[in-house]
Amino acid sequence: MRVKDLPEEAILIQDSQDRRAVLESIGLDLGEDYPTLFVEAGQGEYRRVWGIERFVPYLDEPVTLLYEVGQA
Repeated sequence: MRVKDLPEEAILIQDSQDRRAVLESIGLDLGEDYPTLFVEAGQGEYRRVWGIERFVPYLDEPVTLLYEVGQA
């Protein structure tokens, strides 16, 4: 999957404090592995979180699904 394939509702998060808050709330400790996150929220929770290993999210940049509600 690439940035251009993400849903329109996905929110870009790059601020270090915001990233840390998202990752802590879903129980992931990734340090600085993903300086850019995209988050899809719904009903007061994070539904899906994707990470990018670079700070500049080019449209063709690959993304990694880090979290999905109900994912084991």
